[in-house]
Amino acid sequence: MSSDKVLSSLWPALQTLVLTATAAGIFLNIGRRDQEIHNNSSDISELREISQDLVKSQVLSEANDSNHASVLADLRRRIDRLENSNR
Repeated sequence: MSSDKVLSSLWPALQTLVLTATAAGIFLNIGRRDQEIHNNSSDISELREISQDLVKSQVLSEANDSNHASVLADLRRRIDRLENSNR
């Protein structure tokens, strides 16, 4: 068998192998991209929930600060009243 015949009989197999490897590489890249998109979507959802919790926390903190301010003002009035009654 001549080298030309061997090469011509191996050529289709080599082409098939290269085509299969290329297709596999493309599918792997698509799979990686889809996984990255999924991971990013999950991270974005978690960040959204964290942001919502932070806003709730800030609102509650402001409400508590307001409540504390009114409690402190009431205590101050009571102290002033006690000081004035002892004079």
